[in-house]
This record gives sequence, structure tokens and C-alpha cells, in this order.
Amino acid sequence: MKRFFLCAAILAALLAPSVASAQISRAAPQPKVNQNKMDDAIKKYQDAVRYYQSGQHKLAEQELEDFLERVGEHAGGNFMMGLVQIELQNLDKARTSFRTAVKLDPAMVSPRGYLGAIEAFSGNMQGAAEQKTALEKMAADCAGTCPKAGEIAQAIERVEENMAAAAQQQPG
Repeated sequence: MKRFFLCAAILAALLAPSVASAQISRAAPQPKVNQNKMDDAIKKYQDAVRYYQSGQHKLAEQELEDFLERVGEHAGGNFMMGLVQIELQNLDKARTSFRTAVKLDPAMVSPRGYLGAIEAFSGNMQGAAEQKTALEKMAADCAGTCPKAGEIAQAIERVEENMAAAAQQQPG
């Protein structure tokens, strides 16, 4: 009889934390995501991509501004905004968008390549070299076998080409 009582007590002690946590989670409900708001934000992003692809860059910019305002920090949205800003010839805004994308998701490859290219084009060779170094580390970690290998190589090439072009334009 003691044995059963002891086992029941141990079982109760083991279950106590999970019961307590279940009670805590019931006591503090999580805020519900407004699905309509998210659907609207997703639609804004999709519209921005369509506008970008069709060459309507001003409209893409407006949709992305609305999207980023609704969802807050979003690496992909900032990357897309950087691409739009390049098309609108606003390299300062593009640089800001790419920097934000890299800050939010350091593993994203393309924003680093574009950021490095813009830094080189703008004469910030140290900034370009930083992005190239980060990309080269990604390439070494990947060793040509990861799904992003081609994208990494292309990004490195983009930075190197712009660094070389910037070096040729400097008075020697």
C-alpha cells in the first residue's frame, strides 16, 4: 500500500509543473492575430512584387511602404524596397533598406550583395569590403554544396565588379 502511495505522490509531483504551466497559459491568453490585417498586408506585398515586375516602381514603393507600416520590421520587405529604390535611382534609400534587411536577417544573401555593390559605387570601400567578407564566409561555410551556393557566388561577383569599377574611377 505504501508503494502505491509513493508512486502516486511522485507522479503528482512530476505532473505538477505541467499542470501549473497549463493553468498559467489559460490565465494569460495570447493576443489574437487579426487575420484580416495580415491578409491585407500580404496582399500589399504581393501587389508590390507585381508592380515591380511590371516596371511600375512608384506604385511598388507605395505598396511596400504600406506593407512595412503594417507589419513592422520585415527583412524580405526591406530587401524588396531596396530593389525598388535602385530602379527609382534613390541609392541612399536603397542602402538604408538593404542595411535593414541584413540587420533583420544576416543570413540573407542578396541584400548583402546589393548593399556591398552600392557601398562600392558610393565610394565606401570599407563598407563594400565588409559585405564581401561576410559573403565569402557564407561561401566557405557552404563549400559550394548548399542551396544558396549560386546566389552567394553571384552576390560576391556583384560586389567585386562594383569595387573594381569604383577603383578605376578613382584618380590614380
